[in-house]
Amino acid sequence: MSKHYLTALYAVVASLGSLSCVQSSSNDNSSQIQAVSPTDSLATAETVALFNRLYNGEKLLVGHQDDLSYGHSWYEIEGRSDMKETTGIYPDVCGWEFGGLELGDPVNIDSVDFNNMRKHMQETHRMGGINTMTWHSYNLITGNNCWDVSVNGVVSAILPDGPKHAQYLKWLDRFADFVSSIKDDNDNLIPLLFRPYHELTGSWFWWGRDLCSVEEYKSLWRMTYNYLTQEKGVHNLLYVYSTSNFNDTTLFFERYPGDEFVDLLGFDIYQYGEDLALAQQDFLKQLKLQADILSPIAKEKGKPWAVCEAGLESCLIDNWFTELGKVLAPTDARYILFWRNARDRENHFYIPYEGHSAAPDFKAFVDNTRQ
Repeated sequence: MSKHYLTALYAVVASLGSLSCVQSSSNDNSSQIQAVSPTDSLATAETVALFNRLYNGEKLLVGHQDDLSYGHSWYEIEGRSDMKETTGIYPDVCGWEFGGLELGDPVNIDSVDFNNMRKHMQETHRMGGINTMTWHSYNLITGNNCWDVSVNGVVSAILPDGPKHAQYLKWLDRFADFVSSIKDDNDNLIPLLFRPYHELTGSWFWWGRDLCSVEEYKSLWRMTYNYLTQEKGVHNLLYVYSTSNFNDTTLFFERYPGDEFVDLLGFDIYQYGEDLALAQQDFLKQLKLQADILSPIAKEKGKPWAVCEAGLESCLIDNWFTELGKVLAPTDARYILFWRNARDRENHFYIPYEGHSAAPDFKAFVDNTRQ
């Protein structure tokens, strides 16, 4: 082994031994730890360690979008966290949104100041947590947000030889500059999970299934990966391929760019429907189906997998998290990230805030992940 790799392996062994959110069992599992490598051969030691932490982890990590930045009815109050206030702990995984960064905006599409975001990502890392990122970048043809699917051809326009290619590279430059500025207290780059062009099996984003061809999507992913790693020298990212719903391996891997461009596999899944009991049954059935499909494939490929987004808006079922836990507990999912608690939309929240009727159930769910 190289000195670089030994350093990374030492880091992951240390993290596995010291972080209760990863291994809190009294059994000695050190002999089961395997040294594995992410796709980027120049990944920083810390990024290699994070990949190993996820690959070798045994406990389900629990995450929440934007948790340190705002919550239900509050914004940027130091130390506050809806998850901590309901469970007693901060999230294992914090999700962050980069939409708006490409335009040079000071705040993202959810009104989070990027300087504050950097600070919160550093805080998350300092507490032993993991940072994951989405990028709902604007539509380069219409100039509207990423949900504008009124025209096809955005992907082809930003690929090499496309009329918007040069402008898109400038967007990637801004992204690269920002993620390269996220450093720990020792001035080391903080490793990050990057989940670009997600929910690709749906068609509500400009990169969605009906908005570009299979080969165009694969080319977009590979171009992004190669530009960031080879041209910009960004080596603190792990790349997460995350679909929306699927019923078989064919659909999940239809637009898969290749093992050499993906570090983690995953999917986003939400409960919808006015008949809550029926919708919950359908949601849990779909969750189990997708977990059963993905788990053996991820194991075969040597890649961790996760539920990259999930939730029931407004937490309308008081035992929803308990029932979710029953499905996920037997699986080897590495984390689940619940979506955000909007500060300015009363019913747009995905974990219960303090005093909500579902708060005890959510706390019990989190507590069970640590047993």
